Amino acid sequence: MNSGMYSALSGNITAMKRLDIISNNLANVNTPGFKKDKMNFESMLNGPLNPPAAPEGSTADPILQKDNVYVDYSPGTVAQTGNPFDMAIDGDGFFVVNTPDGLAYTRQGNFRMASDGTLVTVDGFPVMGQGGPIKIQGGKVEIDATGAVSVDGNPAGTISIMDFPKPYNLTRGSGALFTPSNPQVTPQAAKAGIRQGQLEGSNVEAISEMVQMIETNRYFEACSKVIQGYDAMASKATTDLGRLA
Repeated sequence: MNSGMYSALSGNITAMKRLDIISNNLANVNTPGFKKDKMNFESMLNGPLNPPAAPEGSTADPILQKDNVYVDYSPGTVAQTGNPFDMAIDGDGFFVVNTPDGLAYTRQGNFRMASDGTLVTVDGFPVMGQGGPIKIQGGKVEIDATGAVSVDGNPAGTISIMDFPKPYNLTRGSGALFTPSNPQVTPQAAKAGIRQGQLEGSNVEAISEMVQMIETNRYFEACSKVIQGYDAMASKATTDLGRLA
């Protein structure tokens, strides 16, 4: 394959990946605690220090060396809701929830009370305290900055806030859930506090994502035109060579 066309195709593939990421970010712009994905893109010609595999006497095409998708863990905007079951983490750390696949971690704090009094996420996963799931039996629910829960003045457990070594090495699950990429990594108790009646929003900036979408669409179109140009040149060369023959 012509090396120029290969580079253009690599650009198209990367643009498609980036558009998928941007679309997912925009779809979660109103999801509490959602952390956006970002993509680093680097395309270079292979040089003598890192030569690609190629048959002897021939030259390998340039390849896409790196496209790196990572999660931006910067905090979203915190808003006052007044809902006693809404909670925002003040600092670094994650709420701990119990899923069918084991413990998972999230910044999504729009909790609710299940029919049996268990504090659960919007997906119905129990919110874990230091001694197990948080149970609420009563009326007035108060949660202080340390995560201690009291119901009608009686202690009802302490919400767990855990953190991991940075940079985070976490795998995104469904929604706003994360799990450690390395199961051997043990989370540590975070020093962050809890704000009751407040909710951390998504860290997706809609305007910024829309600008990136427009730029990526233009980049995709430019790569497509390059491919069309190479295809036209190849077609013309084939036709002209046929006439000469």
